[in-house]
Amino acid sequence: MLKKFQRVDYWILVPYATLSVLGIVMVFSATQNAYLNPLASFLKQALFVLIGWAGALLTFHLNPKVARRPKVLNFLMVTTLILLVIARLAPAVNGAHGWINFGGFTLQPVELAKIVLIIYFADLLTKKPWVPRSGIFKQWRHWAAGHFFSKLWLPGLMLVMVIIMPDLGNLFITMAVLSCLLLASGVSWKWNIVTMLFFFLVLLFLPELISLLHLGSTSNYAIRRLTNFVNPWHDIDQSRQLLYAYYAISHGGLFGVGLGNSLLKPYLPESNTDFIMAVTAEELGAILVSIVLMMVFLLIGRLIYLGIKQKNQFNRLFMFGLATLLLMQTFVNLGGVLGLLPITGVVFPFISGGGSSFVFFSAAIGFALNLSAKNKKRKVLDPQDNAARRELKR
Repeated sequence: MLKKFQRVDYWILVPYATLSVLGIVMVFSATQNAYLNPLASFLKQALFVLIGWAGALLTFHLNPKVARRPKVLNFLMVTTLILLVIARLAPAVNGAHGWINFGGFTLQPVELAKIVLIIYFADLLTKKPWVPRSGIFKQWRHWAAGHFFSKLWLPGLMLVMVIIMPDLGNLFITMAVLSCLLLASGVSWKWNIVTMLFFFLVLLFLPELISLLHLGSTSNYAIRRLTNFVNPWHDIDQSRQLLYAYYAISHGGLFGVGLGNSLLKPYLPESNTDFIMAVTAEELGAILVSIVLMMVFLLIGRLIYLGIKQKNQFNRLFMFGLATLLLMQTFVNLGGVLGLLPITGVVFPFISGGGSSFVFFSAAIGFALNLSAKNKKRKVLDPQDNAARRELKR
């Protein structure tokens, strides 16, 4: 066990641990003079961090082959789907379903679903990879002959549950992750560019679409968020989160007003979760927020680098999938805070308050450290075996 710790990747571990501790501090600060109990929020977030670290330690020592066993994968998929159904049947929170409340704690199954889908598709695309230099129709015939599509009904049901919650932010993140896994498995880059171009065009012409379909006065929760994104001044009451976030960022400037001195957090709904980076920008300033982002991108970049170095296709796809998840999670959260994307309720990785995202993401980080440590494991060679030594150096 101790020998494995000697092979731990500190380029992942240090940013992850630093962001975790900063998250505890900022959750405590974001709830002072706000509508939550700061001490209770601090203790709860500290508990989540300890559970997350324990989960990371567990997956760090887990045999990766166990996660790929069909019975284990099917159990994870079915359990996650059941939790998504229960969350959909639970009472709505802020106009959307997706949370299960029990004993003073809240579980958000979609956070688990994103990790489980990465493992599931990394395994599926390893067993049934994209055939090199094959067209889309030829590949579909190949997949159909190999019963690939019969493996998609469980993921399909999970995505349907995310759609009807509605949780468009996490749906967008999940689809981006799956697209990255397909690209990394060998699919033609042309098809991925066409898909991404379609989504960017929809985002670009979103104001025209809303005007054309007369959606400005709709009562639908998801569409209201889109209309508020297009024109936050149309309904100031509905857009107050974004407007107060603007004021908080502007008030913080380069160096911030000091930890705990935010003036806008009492007016920011979800100041300790969705909009914690607005509070961070106000209190710590743009420079320290930039350092936080550098640590996040260091973590993401390291996962991509390790994915490239992996010789096992499953390991490679998992690293790329997790890196894409963290990147998209950061992009969607900051995009909502800055008004570049619709507000979706997506939390910032490892800093926002809440246990579901932190614990499941921590388990994924532990698993990535596990794969990295196994890749670093050196083979023990006979000192007299010169041929083997030359082969290892290649």
